[in-house]
Amino acid sequence: MPTFPPPTAPPQAGPEPVRQRADLTVLGQIETQARTRLTLTVPSSVIDPDTPPTPLPMIDFRLHVMRAAGDVRDRAWRHLAEAARAHRGDWNLYALGIAYPKLRAQANKLTMYRAAGPATQAHFTLAIEFLFALHRLDLTTPQVFPRLIDAAYTHASRRKRRHPPPMYDLDALPDDRVPRSEHGNPEHDTELHHAYHETVHAVLDRLTTQANTSPGRQTISDTQATLIRRTYLDGETLRTVAAELSLSEPSASKQRSRAATTIARLLGRHHLAEPTHRPTLRSSEQR
Repeated sequence: MPTFPPPTAPPQAGPEPVRQRADLTVLGQIETQARTRLTLTVPSSVIDPDTPPTPLPMIDFRLHVMRAAGDVRDRAWRHLAEAARAHRGDWNLYALGIAYPKLRAQANKLTMYRAAGPATQAHFTLAIEFLFALHRLDLTTPQVFPRLIDAAYTHASRRKRRHPPPMYDLDALPDDRVPRSEHGNPEHDTELHHAYHETVHAVLDRLTTQANTSPGRQTISDTQATLIRRTYLDGETLRTVAAELSLSEPSASKQRSRAATTIARLLGRHHLAEPTHRPTLRSSEQR
C-alpha cells in the first residue's frame, strides 16, 4: 500500500496589519490628494524659529501645528495663507490638507441629518468657503485658524449673524443729520392728541345734543343723560341716583336703558342696542 506523508501543520500567521478605512467624502478625497500628491514642504523654523530649518511634509507639519500653542499656530497659518495668496494652486490644496481634521469635524455637524446629495454639496461648500476665507481674512489679528473655520462654517451653514442696530448720539449729531419722523415730531403730536382728545363726558353731551335736534322733542332727556353720566361714567349706584332724582329704581333702570340704546345707535354700535320691537309670541306661548 502507498504511504502518505504525515500532514504538516500550517505556518502560523502573524497579526494582520491594521487597515484604515479611507474617507470617501469630498473632504476625505481632498486630504488624500494633498497627502499623496503634494511634494511641498514648510520649514520647521515656522514652528520654532530657534531651531535649524528642516523641511516638513504636510502630515508632519499638520501634527506640529495641531500641538502648537496659539501664537505659534497663528504664525504657521499666516505663513500658509501668505503662500496660498502668492502661489495659489498646490498651496490651496496644502492648506486644506492641514485644516482637514477640523473641517471634517465641522462637516459632521453640518451633515448629521442630511441626505447623501446635500451632504456632498455641504462638503464642497465648506472647502470652497474655507479657501475664500484663506484669501480674504485679515491675518494681523490673532486666532487666525479659528476665524477661518468659523467663516467657512458660517457661510456653508447659512448661519447669519445679527448685527445690533446702529445707535445714534442725537446730542452729538448736527441738526441736518438728526433722524426725523415722517409724521412730524412724535412728542409734539402726542401733546396735540391729548389737547384735542374728546373726553367721554364731552361725547355724551355731543350725542345728547345730536339726538335732540328735533325742535320740541327730547330723544334723550336731561334725566336720562344724568342717569347715564352718573351711573355709567362716574360709577355711582343706580339706587342712589334714582333716589336723588325722585325716581323708583325700576323706572330709572328703564329710562337709562332707553337712553343707552339711543346712544348705541348714534355711535353705530347697533349690536349694543336693544331691539325696538319685542318678538311676536307664537300662539302656543300666548296661552
